[in-house]
This record gives sequence, structure tokens and C-alpha cells, in this order.
Amino acid sequence: MLRTNQGERVGAFFIALLLVALFFYMQSGIEAQTTETPTTLAPGQPPSETPADTGSPLDQTQVQEEEEHPRAFDYLPKTKMGYVDWVAAIKQGVIHPRDSLDPNAVTMKALDFNIIFKVPVSGLPDVVYPHYPHTLWLDCRNCHPSIFLMRAGANPVTMAKILKGEYCGRCHGIVAFPISDCFRCHSRPK
Repeated sequence: MLRTNQGERVGAFFIALLLVALFFYMQSGIEAQTTETPTTLAPGQPPSETPADTGSPLDQTQVQEEEEHPRAFDYLPKTKMGYVDWVAAIKQGVIHPRDSLDPNAVTMKALDFNIIFKVPVSGLPDVVYPHYPHTLWLDCRNCHPSIFLMRAGANPVTMAKILKGEYCGRCHGIVAFPISDCFRCHSRPK
């Protein structure tokens, strides 16, 4: 039986609360607070501009990817592109996700292997799907079998489907880094 202390339970509760808040944030259609000028600016820092300010004709996908994360994410480590680096947050001990809210549940051990998706476009690197960062905090049942079948070649993944929210698009661009960060996935040269 797994023993947990009160700190772990509080951490699991915080993560669950954050995920619920993110879900409602994404479902409610509330715009991020990027349309307001910040009340305090660093010396020499210009006010932020939004598509409405500049009059540029951006589609909804571009606007969503340019929105800032909620302020609750400010303490989390960021990637070079400025997105939350969830794996770094785990490795640095900033967050301690669990795959269950049940304090007696045994946490699954992270799986360390990669799946290669061959890309049929010459010059474009193949996609590497690393199980390790995903299984640091997701249980296998989060993706299998409802999103991905566990059989080579059984998942007809395309960028069009990902953009529609299928396959990788179930999380990426919503709670995980956006798909515009192309070479995080397209990382295996042919």
C-alpha cells in the first residue's frame, strides 16, 4: 500500500483544481487578459498589442496560440518559445502530478520508449513521440485505446486531424505546447 503525506494530497488537490480551472477556462470561451494594458510596465516596456489593436486579420487559431497563459502559470518554467514546460516543472519539483486523486492509488512508473511516425513528405523530419514525458503524469488509459490504438500503423495521424483536435490535438494547443512549435515533434531527420 502506498503511504502519502498531507503535502502530497494537497499537491494532488492543487493539480486537480488547476486542471478543472483550465477545463472551464477553455470551455467558457473567456478571452485571456491580453486586451487590457497592464497597470504596471517595466521601464521601456511597451503596452501589449492584440490583433484587435493592430487590425490584423488573424484567424481564431492564430489568436488562441498568441494568448498568454493564465497568471496562475507564471511560476512554472518556460520553453525557449515562452510556453509552459511541464516536464521541466516535474523534474524541478515544482509540480508533483499523480495519475489518480485516490491517495491510496499506486502511481504508474514512467515508460521510457519512443514511437516514430514516418512523415511522407521529403525534407520534413519524422515525428518522435516520447512516452517518457507523457507518462510522467498520464496513465496509459488517458490515451489508449480511445485516442490511439496500440498497434503500429493503426492510427492515421495527419496534421489536418491534429488541427481539428484529434490525436495529439486533444492536448497540444490546449493544455500542452502548441503545434506551432513544429520541431519539438518533427525531430528525427530522415
